[in-house]
Amino acid sequence: MNESGSFIKAEEHVAELTFRSVVLAVCLTVILAMSNTYLALKLGILSSASIPAAIVSMGILRLFKKPSILENNAVQTAASAGEAVAGGIVYTIPALIIIEYWHQFDYLTNVMIALIGGVLGVLFSIPLRRILVNEPLLRFPEGRAIAEVLKSSAQGARVREIFLGGAIGAFLELFQLGFKVIASSVSYWFVYRGSLFGFGAGFSATMIGAGYLVGAEMAISIFIGALVSWFFAMPIASQFYPEYLHHETANQAATYLWQAEMRYLGIGAMLFAGIWTFIQLARPLIKSIQVTARDFKEITLKNKSLRTDLDIPSRYIIAGIAVMAIALFYLFQSIFPAETLALHGSLQVWVSLSAVFYVLVVGFLFSVITAYFSGMVGVTASPGSSVVIAGMLFAAWLLLKLIHHVLPLPFTATQIQAAEAMTIIIGGIVTGVAAIANDNTQDLKVGFLVGATPWKQQLMLLLGVVVSALVIPPVMQLLFDVYGIAGVLPHAGMDPSKTLPAPAAAMMAAITQAVFNHEMPWLMMGIGAGLIICFLFLVKVFRLNRLMRFSMLGIAIGMYLPLESTVPLFLGGMISWFVQRRINLQILPKQQVPYQQKGVLIACGLVAGSALMDVLLAIPFSLGHSSEVLSLVGVSWAPYSVVLAVISLVMLSQWINQRVLRG
Repeated sequence: MNESGSFIKAEEHVAELTFRSVVLAVCLTVILAMSNTYLALKLGILSSASIPAAIVSMGILRLFKKPSILENNAVQTAASAGEAVAGGIVYTIPALIIIEYWHQFDYLTNVMIALIGGVLGVLFSIPLRRILVNEPLLRFPEGRAIAEVLKSSAQGARVREIFLGGAIGAFLELFQLGFKVIASSVSYWFVYRGSLFGFGAGFSATMIGAGYLVGAEMAISIFIGALVSWFFAMPIASQFYPEYLHHETANQAATYLWQAEMRYLGIGAMLFAGIWTFIQLARPLIKSIQVTARDFKEITLKNKSLRTDLDIPSRYIIAGIAVMAIALFYLFQSIFPAETLALHGSLQVWVSLSAVFYVLVVGFLFSVITAYFSGMVGVTASPGSSVVIAGMLFAAWLLLKLIHHVLPLPFTATQIQAAEAMTIIIGGIVTGVAAIANDNTQDLKVGFLVGATPWKQQLMLLLGVVVSALVIPPVMQLLFDVYGIAGVLPHAGMDPSKTLPAPAAAMMAAITQAVFNHEMPWLMMGIGAGLIICFLFLVKVFRLNRLMRFSMLGIAIGMYLPLESTVPLFLGGMISWFVQRRINLQILPKQQVPYQQKGVLIACGLVAGSALMDVLLAIPFSLGHSSEVLSLVGVSWAPYSVVLAVISLVMLSQWINQRVLRG
């Protein structure tokens, strides 16, 4: 079935929201939310919850009578919210512990932060559904992967391709991240005349599969951005920041320079590319809002519309946003450090109202941008964190301007800490909105492909948000009590070497502190934006789009992401291009579709298998308190692991090629 229609026809009535699907969804949401909370604190990553949830759901529901594809879709929809809510709160709120403003995770406060951000993310993304799921330029790699997993199970067709791809993806992920026998990435950097030069590459099956699904044009755009950032800008930047060359190795120098300075080049590029994309989306977005307004007035719309085009009614969306706004106001009133910042009486109310307005406006804008990113490169590769960082920066700048007018100079350390805390809290809620929109769009695309009812999916997303918001805060507190976070230890006598690094939250804390200490690299962000303007100029003047459709967002994504992600994405896109070229040369046009679908199914399997293995590996990592507990080799094995990674990649490429052309 292609994307012009749904797997289940609109007029068909198939079991979707059943008691068994809701119970299973709650159970899987709890498990996957807990796993992703640990992964986010320990490794700074999130594993895709949708595909593992879909596979587990299919396996369990087959034990019952007449399971349906829409029940499986409902389960994975709710479970995916656990991943998104974890991204929203775990990537930001631990920064309050890191700056030592909080000394524990208050349960009710954190539940409200996660709940409000998650619910707003779902509600904001609903009006965007009609635009994005019907946009042909958005490939939705993970959404398509999930849909193919669900369809193949329902049809009994080409299941073997998905499971073969899944087995290979899981095998590679196990031997890379678990046993450490095969390298997951490699990098080599050296210093020449005061400049850093080198290269890096990743061998992730997830990224290779995602690269195959996004296609050659997007993969090339991403790789161009990586070349600009890592191979041209890095040597130049290292001349202006020689202090980073004093680290023990050039590899460490490259890592620290990228984290401290070069990442802002990508952030600036992402901001401008996102604004450019938003301008281009403005007309269809306005049209969607007009459609939503018309729906609100037409009471009988539900009887006149197809089941597969029914969203939650507009009046409920508006009411939900209003309730969340009121709850947000009272939350800000109760947790903002008003006394420390001399915010009394009406000034405190005004600041809380302004913060609510900021969350609603910026949250909606970020929902549009992150949803579009998700459609382009998938949830895993989407650089939504750059958008979140932009929101954090802007909120910090506004708050800094405010306290300049309220407080006398110089600011005390306590006042600066209070302002940083307010910024992180606001940023945490905006992050929750963006994270849910980033994930929700993929789920709605899956529903579009398999013929689900949108409003039922949206209810399951809300269920997943509520369950995750209740589960994640105590898990964070438990992990903090056991290990500590980013060197902050809650109890005396704890081993600081075993603290959870929480890299994303640590970055949020560092960025916020940099703003209030006047240390932000605005120049680097401006250069990143300028580079995107240059690309737009070159494409326009030389009409480069005649050769291929360059994506400014893709280029900006490549400038932001590490080489461990961009290189395998590029390789996956090139494998797709090579396979498609051979199909065009060897297969008659009328017979090409089955061969093309076979390649997509194999790539979907790679994504599914590696994602499921990520979730499974979280269990021993959590029990053993380390990502090295399954390692079978020592440090001396590293060169051989790289050789095995290259051999594996060549064999994987050849296998995909032969498997697809075998028909």
